[in-house]
Amino acid sequence: PQAVPKLSPSCPQADPPAGYIVVLTQVLPDGLGDLIFGENAVHELMDVAGVAWIRCYTNSDSVAAGECLVEQTACKICFSLACSDVDGLQGAISSERLERLWADARERFLAPWIFGLSTHEEPLLQLAQRTGYPFWALTEYGRSMGNIHTYTGGLGSMIPTGWTLDPEQGGVFRSILRAPLTETNWKAAAAQLCGLPSSSSIRLWWFYSRKDDEKKHSFRVLSEDQCGSTAGGAAPRRKMAKVIPVDAAGNIALVNEKTSGEKLADQLFQAVGDPNFKPTADVACAEVAAGGAGQLSQFLWGILLSPRFTEGHSGERPHSEAEHIDIVVAPNVLTQWREETGAGCVVAEITQLDLVHPAGRQKESPLPAGRRLFLCSTKVPRSEMRRFLEQCEEHVFTTGDQSLAEAMFMGKLPCIKPDAKVQQWQIALLARSAGAVEAMPDLGQRLRKLVADAEEREATRSSSKRRSAEIEAQIIAQLGVEPSLWTPTHQVLARAGMLG
Repeated sequence: PQAVPKLSPSCPQADPPAGYIVVLTQVLPDGLGDLIFGENAVHELMDVAGVAWIRCYTNSDSVAAGECLVEQTACKICFSLACSDVDGLQGAISSERLERLWADARERFLAPWIFGLSTHEEPLLQLAQRTGYPFWALTEYGRSMGNIHTYTGGLGSMIPTGWTLDPEQGGVFRSILRAPLTETNWKAAAAQLCGLPSSSSIRLWWFYSRKDDEKKHSFRVLSEDQCGSTAGGAAPRRKMAKVIPVDAAGNIALVNEKTSGEKLADQLFQAVGDPNFKPTADVACAEVAAGGAGQLSQFLWGILLSPRFTEGHSGERPHSEAEHIDIVVAPNVLTQWREETGAGCVVAEITQLDLVHPAGRQKESPLPAGRRLFLCSTKVPRSEMRRFLEQCEEHVFTTGDQSLAEAMFMGKLPCIKPDAKVQQWQIALLARSAGAVEAMPDLGQRLRKLVADAEEREATRSSSKRRSAEIEAQIIAQLGVEPSLWTPTHQVLARAGMLG
């Protein structure tokens, strides 16, 4: 794999000004949600001090896309650096400069970080122990960090994150509400990409899935060639059928399949008992083989056939259904085709549903009369997300910490069980139904308070130490041995918040 450039000449690399804050972000290979989490933390902290941001990628293949995503933010801060698993922290910056950067900082945040999962961990812990300076650690929403006060020698304190019914045990970023509103007309832009007249009445939908889950979404190409011209800003287009598993009665087939997160966790626990077991991150299964419709099939089915989807609060309803054209923006669907074309967007017009019955019989079902449905595979720039969501219909699909939070704070309803973080999704929906979304603790405000308020720092450290001891006791009871006798696999699971 190709090493990451150690320094980006377009971004600040001089010594940070006095009183700066250090943020280290661990970016795992299963998407770029970690990077957006870290970017939110940076934006929230920029209000109170200069920020030095170090992004630690655990897979060099993610670096190019990640650095492109955060380029604007990286060039606004006082110090910016990216490293991968190839060069590591030591290869990206001299040990002397890294030590000075850490020691001279006003506060140090890991946002987010999961201990036990990367080669960046040991150098980081050695740095903290060598200098004696403590740090704050945040992990993905709803996850534990195990007995953090034991394995960091008392230097690391966890800040609880996530959707919660207990104000002391979580918090979410509201950064979407701080983003400026652009003037972009996303309905008009989507219509143009789909080759539709500007006068079209568009309903815009948001479907944000895990990139790793793309292969579960089944399609059949009906026309191999582009349908229509790509002139006038239109994207390459094809007509497709969406393949959807149904039950014997012809209703969409829903099964209680384990989420990708649960499947990965099962593998980790299997590895505890079998040292020869080799886990794989490829756990997604095509929906027809699984016998149950994937989230995209459920979403499209709802748009076409469920009145509760189309009777949202997004605006005045046209006189008839035939006047609607539905466009679903889905950045992590049809990505291979998009990459093959070299275009920033490809569009599938879904003209029929291929309904697959349990015995394998397939029925080709045209869309309801007068309906047109487009699937638009393109990315939405971070700077446009607030404006884009504002123009979307109420029902959305999201997966991951930041996409869920953005949807909730923009008044949307994530209406389908995601393929990860199901408990967080459930708590968020509970908060919405109880009218408690606005009362959810503001994680950005919590970070700023830790920088400014000594009493808040002391209270947070005490709470973290108490919780760490409680989790350690639970793990000891679970494994039946003291921490000194835990195997390396036990240590990894404990640090990653998967025991106790």
